[in-house]
Amino acid sequence: MLKQHNLLSSKVRGMLLALGCMGVIQPVLALDLMQSYELALKNDPVYRSASKDYEAGMENNGIGRSAVMPKIAAQYNQNANRATQWGAQYTGGPNTSTNWSYPSNYTYVQLTQPIFSLEAFARWRQGVAQADFSQSKFIFNTQDLLIRVLQAYTDLLFSLDQLQFQTAERDAFLEQWNVAKKLNKGGEASITDMLEAEAAYQVADAKVIDAKDAVENARRKFNSVTGEAVDDASKINKLSGNFRYLNLTSMKFEDWKEKALASNAELKAAENNMEIAKQEYRKNHAGHYPVVNLIGALTTQQSNTVTSINNTTNQSYLGVQINLPIFSGGETNARSSQALANFEKAQADYDVTKDKVVTELRKQYDLVVSGKQKVQALTSAQESATQLVKAMRKSVMAGERINVDVLLAEKGLFNTRRDLAQTKYNYLVAYLKLNQLGGSLEVGDFEKVAIYFKS
Repeated sequence: MLKQHNLLSSKVRGMLLALGCMGVIQPVLALDLMQSYELALKNDPVYRSASKDYEAGMENNGIGRSAVMPKIAAQYNQNANRATQWGAQYTGGPNTSTNWSYPSNYTYVQLTQPIFSLEAFARWRQGVAQADFSQSKFIFNTQDLLIRVLQAYTDLLFSLDQLQFQTAERDAFLEQWNVAKKLNKGGEASITDMLEAEAAYQVADAKVIDAKDAVENARRKFNSVTGEAVDDASKINKLSGNFRYLNLTSMKFEDWKEKALASNAELKAAENNMEIAKQEYRKNHAGHYPVVNLIGALTTQQSNTVTSINNTTNQSYLGVQINLPIFSGGETNARSSQALANFEKAQADYDVTKDKVVTELRKQYDLVVSGKQKVQALTSAQESATQLVKAMRKSVMAGERINVDVLLAEKGLFNTRRDLAQTKYNYLVAYLKLNQLGGSLEVGDFEKVAIYFKS
């Protein structure tokens, strides 16, 4: 009776064989992870925006420094003058008028050098902090690009794995349905059993459609990062079978925490932002203090008035200028209080960022450490599932099992393969994130991961 249930068609067997080979056969012109990163460096819009933001931010160095540097201003005026002069030529004489028409010019060059200006010094320090903030942000964005490329790459691969699993599951339910129909015709199964098998197949078929949509969505996300249109999602290198575990610079979490507090780019940016807010407060508070400038000027005047027509006057002076604020309508006090509140907010934001970094660091550290153990466990489970499939096939040949049992065992094997692949992807992503949070992520770390996807 069992032998007559061996209804596995050659078409289904061929499909399962093709599915089993998907993780082994590599396309000739496959795109690997390192090539994907090189494309993203040129094409990723987020990274290109970050690069220009960095370039703009670094100019704050010069802008801030200019506040304490000397300023030189020049002015030149060329005028055509018309004047009428009324008056008596002598006491008691008649009033007469004289019309004048003459050109005049004026040349002015002035040097101003701050001697004492708390605002200028605060602007200088703020410019340095703003440039440092831009640099920290750019380091974070550069590291983030490495992670985004790997995440998009592995998400695409996992969507293919998921499609593979869902297809195997659908085929298993289809075979169950076919068997149920055969048994129902022979009076060995109820109509309920057949309808349940049909419903299970239809649900599994819907999941295949969802899995195909997920592949397309992951492909589009990958294309947006690399800027290269990958029409066939399977044309990227798969994870190699020889999976080695990555060595950490330290196995102690406290060492990673110490590194993160000292070097994490996001935390550095929060520190820089706190310094910017501090100098903003000092800049506004400086409105209560005098400003002392050194002033030097050279002037040349020709035909300045009707009494000096055709006369040229050259003048130079050097002196000290003191500007003393007395009353600003309360604006200085208000701006100082506002800036102080923003500084205190920046301090609180720093604490929030520090807590977030340390929490995320612990999460990624645990993922790397436990990921190794999970990969080992699922590798053993995959070997067991593979042996189970072989045993089921032998049982079918001996008439002890039916082909549906083989398909269910195949489904379990694909399920284990999917979980193992996802665990490996998560392990590699967690490794990069751990190094990023520790402030040490470099292209060399990415290259260590890229080796896993070589053809």
